Amino acid sequence: MTALHPDLDLGRPLEALREAGAAFIPHALSEPFRQRLQREIQDGPFERLPDQIGPVRQQVDLFVVTDAMRDHPALARLRAGFVTRLRQDGPQLAGLARWWPNEAYVQRYEPGALGVSAHLDSKRFAVLVAIFTTQGSARFALCQDRAGEIIREWDVGPGSLTLLRGPGLLDAEDQRPFHTVHGPVAGRRYSITFRMTQERREDARSVPA
Repeated sequence: MTALHPDLDLGRPLEALREAGAAFIPHALSEPFRQRLQREIQDGPFERLPDQIGPVRQQVDLFVVTDAMRDHPALARLRAGFVTRLRQDGPQLAGLARWWPNEAYVQRYEPGALGVSAHLDSKRFAVLVAIFTTQGSARFALCQDRAGEIIREWDVGPGSLTLLRGPGLLDAEDQRPFHTVHGPVAGRRYSITFRMTQERREDARSVPA
């Protein structure tokens, strides 16, 4: 079973990171694999995150899979396949060759939930952040700043992929984009976010995504 959509082209989205700091791909997962992946993650173990961390408000459940991901074979397969495609098909952006995600944040959003207000991902998440939606849909937006003024927005749906620039990509120290994600209007939304953490991991509750 192929993990990635047969028509997936990472070249143009990765180039978009140069200017916008983010890119969206509506069809990144093959449908059979998306269903298999959803079955693997949907029962958790999820924990509810605090409703507010500093200035960031959120309503989301989370569990984190680290390192070898032996108990989540579909997740490990997606990581390996996606990184391979980055190496093969993507432009040779400075810093990208060293990206190997060692954590997967699995998140669940209930219908009508707030989602996560405008925020930056932690500086610990180097080079690239890759967010796959495995079920449900929601509105995702890039923001001018923490106040939440929207620059660009799109609907993330099942099988889609959002890419965000992290520290170290294109030799940039810190050009992370402010972004926000709304809770789903109807039905639960599940997402998987791959990150490369270069320092000791803090409490996951302090790093909303």
